[in-house]
Amino acid sequence: MIGANGHAMTNDLMTDDSMTKKAWYVIHTKPLREEQVGSFLSMKGLEILNPLLETYTVRDGRVDRALKPLFLGYVLGKFSLEQDYSLVRWARGVKRVLGIGGWPVPVAEEVVAVIRERVDPGGIVRYSDDFQPNQRVRIKSGPLKDLMAIFQRWMPDRERVKILLSVIGYQPVVELHYSMLERAV
Repeated sequence: MIGANGHAMTNDLMTDDSMTKKAWYVIHTKPLREEQVGSFLSMKGLEILNPLLETYTVRDGRVDRALKPLFLGYVLGKFSLEQDYSLVRWARGVKRVLGIGGWPVPVAEEVVAVIRERVDPGGIVRYSDDFQPNQRVRIKSGPLKDLMAIFQRWMPDRERVKILLSVIGYQPVVELHYSMLERAV
């Protein structure tokens, strides 16, 4: 087998078993090609993990949702070096398979398992701080930016929260999207 450096792969670490056994590898993609690479390799029968991160921005008083790759420029692929390395390495949008000295290095199954635990069925990793009642928080975006508040509770949809604003002599109840808050220090 030919490695990323163009030389034959005859490393002592590369046993016959590790060459034929399927393992997880980090595939470095060209910019913004994670979805294209993941889709192509999935169609070729490889198991691909490309978790997405749900992000929110506030523009003109409304919250806009966007999905972005959790690992910008990378996807995880499970494949056999002996059988699938050339397919992966030369797939459109792939820069290389990460490794040391041109030798692809597998990712531990435990690492992939931890990532999978945090991914929902739609492939999205939802970031949510577990705010607790009466915890001090700071509003980090929107028209109320930099105001301090006290977390009151999560709303039933788990997307919005109720907080008590800390305004001189008055504590109005405000509902916000959770992404607009951070823990106060």
